[in-house]
Amino acid sequence: MENALKYGDGKQVELIFPEDDECVQIAVRNGGCTLGEDDLPHIFESFWRGANAENIRGSGLGLYICRQLMRRMNGEIFAKIDDDMITVTAVFARV
Repeated sequence: MENALKYGDGKQVELIFPEDDECVQIAVRNGGCTLGEDDLPHIFESFWRGANAENIRGSGLGLYICRQLMRRMNGEIFAKIDDDMITVTAVFARV
């Protein structure tokens, strides 16, 4: 949520719970995405910050830590960009 507010345009932030019988998903979508498609594969790397973060404080560890935690819980986290919307989805195994 923090990244959605920090890097989006502030006009649209959504918390979504996609339906799935095999897992639990939680997605955060925000508008005003200025992250390039070429940068997307790197957002979960430690200390990596996109060109869109030039004037925004941060360490580049937030999404890296999220991915490490998700994997320790046998889950996953991924992101996709559609037009100017970015969606980051956490996927948890059902127990």
